[in-house]
Amino acid sequence: MDGCVNAHTIACKFRDHFAEAYSCNNADRAEQLKTEYQSLRNEYRGLPVSEDHTFDTDLVSHVIADLKRGKAAGIYGLSAEHLLFSYPAVCVVLAKLFQLVMVCCHVPDGFRYSYIIPIPKTKECFSKPLSCNDFRGIAISPIMS
Repeated sequence: MDGCVNAHTIACKFRDHFAEAYSCNNADRAEQLKTEYQSLRNEYRGLPVSEDHTFDTDLVSHVIADLKRGKAAGIYGLSAEHLLFSYPAVCVVLAKLFQLVMVCCHVPDGFRYSYIIPIPKTKECFSKPLSCNDFRGIAISPIMS
């Protein structure tokens, strides 16, 4: 990677590259949008929770059954297979958790954590020296979120 073979140095290069790629272009505009968002949020009450917004065990079990296998594990080490092969009572617990999220209007902090994996853009990744610009990042989010 850019002539480096040390894993720590390469990791630092990726960190710096993706930190720059996912930063704001205009700090003043970002601050203006943040202020606007915060003022709108103070008045926001959300939609009323109705029967259409309920999570039941049947819905959760169908969503779990439709999960794709073989995907990367999330930041906590859980993958789709953990849910697919779990005890059926997990669907009951998850349905209650998601219902509480809706009623309390609070998303657990752990749902927002993810990590970025660099994926080579080019097909010649084994035949030429690569730089950070030859990679794109994909975010791996927790399976529960």
